[in-house]
Amino acid sequence: MALLELDDITVHYGRIQAITGMSLSVDQGEIVTLIGANGAGKTTTMRAVSGLLKASTGSIRFDGDDITKVKAHVRVVRGISLAPEGRGIFPNMTVLENLDMGAYTRKRDKKYAANLERVFDLFPRLAERKTQTGGTMSGGEQQMLAIGRALMGEPKLLLLDEPSMGLAPQFIRQIFKIVRQIHEQGTTILLVEQNANQALAIADRAYVLESGEITHRGTGAEILADPAVKEAYLGVA
Repeated sequence: MALLELDDITVHYGRIQAITGMSLSVDQGEIVTLIGANGAGKTTTMRAVSGLLKASTGSIRFDGDDITKVKAHVRVVRGISLAPEGRGIFPNMTVLENLDMGAYTRKRDKKYAANLERVFDLFPRLAERKTQTGGTMSGGEQQMLAIGRALMGEPKLLLLDEPSMGLAPQFIRQIFKIVRQIHEQGTTILLVEQNANQALAIADRAYVLESGEITHRGTGAEILADPAVKEAYLGVA
């Protein structure tokens, strides 16, 4: 069953058309990966799903409801959380304060403490540094914080936009291991990632985006084995 459905959406930045007639779906319980070159429209897609950008045409359905015109903060309440490209943490706030910001819809919810414990179980380093300000942490730690903050809203759909960007190899391996754990715990994930090998290896299904249009779609294994994708994105001729 589709948790998220994009049907023929078009998205603009001012007069620039960034996404053209895109249709994709994410089924309940899947990891779906969207890969493509810089400027292909991957982040635009994530911002449209989260409500930070409006779709000019087409429709977006989530959990059976049309959310095309629903505001971003309402989409969070409905179960969509974004860990954005560039992390977007609050540098002058502590780790715990950053996590609290992710839980603004659930601060008086009985599940708040359980969600915080889950984040600290996934990211023990955040528990160790909960009084440290975000801006003084390493890039990898900040990425952990960005994902942890998104999880505090207890999302049905977690949007991960370039979680490995700018990270050292040891942090990249750790981040992908944690993405698998989050998925195994029952969270559906839409992943945008330039590290195509890593992303496709954990994906149930994948889409390739070029100049705002989807050019390939299939299982993660199928896309990983596609000769054209290998040459363009995996460094294999």
